[in-house]
Amino acid sequence: MKKITSLIIAVFFAFSVFAADLADKNATANAKHLFKYLNDIYGSKVLTGQMENSWNTNCKMLNRVNREVSKYPALMGFDFMNYTSLGYNATNLETSRAINFWKGMNLDYKQITDKHGIVAFTWHWRNPMAASGKTGSFSAEEIEFRIPYDTTSKQWKKNSKEYKEMMADLDTIAIELKKLQDEGVPVLWRPLHEAAGNLEGGWAGASAWFWWGAGSSTSKKADGKYTVSSDVNECGQSFIALWRLMFDYFTKEKGIHNLIWVWNGQNAKFYPGSEYVDIIGNDIYANPKDYSSQKASYTKFVNMDKSKLTALTECGVIPDMDKIAKDGAWWLYFMVWNDGAQDANGKVKRDTDKNNFWSGEYYNTQAHKQAVYDSEIAITLDELPDLTKY
Repeated sequence: MKKITSLIIAVFFAFSVFAADLADKNATANAKHLFKYLNDIYGSKVLTGQMENSWNTNCKMLNRVNREVSKYPALMGFDFMNYTSLGYNATNLETSRAINFWKGMNLDYKQITDKHGIVAFTWHWRNPMAASGKTGSFSAEEIEFRIPYDTTSKQWKKNSKEYKEMMADLDTIAIELKKLQDEGVPVLWRPLHEAAGNLEGGWAGASAWFWWGAGSSTSKKADGKYTVSSDVNECGQSFIALWRLMFDYFTKEKGIHNLIWVWNGQNAKFYPGSEYVDIIGNDIYANPKDYSSQKASYTKFVNMDKSKLTALTECGVIPDMDKIAKDGAWWLYFMVWNDGAQDANGKVKRDTDKNNFWSGEYYNTQAHKQAVYDSEIAITLDELPDLTKY
């Protein structure tokens, strides 16, 4: 019966219609190679992934994974969170680290493989109007920005300072993405993530976690909170307008074509349309040591657009690979969040702590992590093909 079930699953994926072409019709050769590979493994394998700690450059999550399981993840996630805040001056290593991972180096810049590591980027986009130096946590002040878009007239407020500052941030990120493109790096690009926030839950008085999900500057609000009864629609419309603006601006104005667009908006009302998306993702932070396949969530997001691949774009707990296969919950990849527990000197610890999503055993036991990385279903860095020729 197990063999029959597996055969049925294999046949289902073989005859399912997934988008063979990228949303960006002018995508680079390497973006096309990577996307073809992703399509080919979908439904039979799962890429291992790890999120880097972009605000503590000494953490080196890639190295931490290898230290515990003696293998490297196939995919590393990076973040542009400290690249755009006004007046902020930091030593940002995300772009260079991503390029080096693509070239087979670890975070000590040592050659670890002749394979190309898969690069993912998200962007915790800070308030474009933030005062100089305001780059701490995502406080109420930082997420108070509203999308300068009029949902009634369907027009951008192009003469507003908000619009100009927002576009200036896009210009800054475009420079970094262009650096990656010039090095031949294809990017799983996941901007505007977790857009629906608590709106996704559907209870009155819930709010978005980030400004890109909180509606436009024309929407009604009270203390930054939005009621589901009406504003969830307006929030979705504003988000879709921003997503499409970014897509068109990067691809048509800035000549950026190395991106595979990963939508992580949580709610179908935030979906910008099949022609603007390549992969659908969901973030799941399950209870510690809940190794279930998360089939219900997988099915929900697959059904939003059955032509798209579906990924576990963030997680705290890694699903059991055998349960993924048994349940048919074929996440394209998982990406474990980073470690965040710091000692008194600001050094990220390796202890068992609720703020450490990889190190320690708060979320995943050592035995489980090793089993995942040793599984025939899970793809690690050393098992990737040459993604420049695939």
